[in-house]
Amino acid sequence: MRYLLISGFYPDDKKDDSLQFELDIDGSELNEKVAQLIESKPLAEMEPGELLLNESQVTALSEILGVRFPAGLEYFIGTCAKQ
Repeated sequence: MRYLLISGFYPDDKKDDSLQFELDIDGSELNEKVAQLIESKPLAEMEPGELLLNESQVTALSEILGVRFPAGLEYFIGTCAKQ
């Protein structure tokens, strides 16, 4: 089963590439809703890898997920597989 993972890092100019934020999106319905928001397609059709999220996507994700994202980070979303 595939799911989405959001990760946050400091921008490159901070010269700190350590993970600052991580969120697994639980539930197939929520994963599908997020996939439609980010890629306008079903989760099963999303390519492996990470995508950089823009500010409006992060704001929309915050509302959908009910999560407050720390300011000052760059956020990425990627597909993962549950074993």
